[in-house]
Amino acid sequence: MSITFDISTDLQARPEGISDLNLRVALYLHDEAQLEAVRRQRHSIQAREIAATAVRKAKLEKGTGFDADKSFAELRRVQQSIAERLIRI
Repeated sequence: MSITFDISTDLQARPEGISDLNLRVALYLHDEAQLEAVRRQRHSIQAREIAATAVRKAKLEKGTGFDADKSFAELRRVQQSIAERLIRI
């Protein structure tokens, strides 16, 4: 089987000295196929669709200047505040 795919120009010269590149790529693809089979068994189609939707939304938000780290920090701050109030009860 042959597979053709595009490699960015800045990456094209880098693998020239790797004598067993075909073997490494074949092993990588083999391992990835096995991982994908495990993922399909582990996660339902609905869960994979939800994850794919979340990734698409995150990419869109990233383009708008959304800062995930800042958002998670705020979530952690709020969660900590709630936990502290619950401890006092």
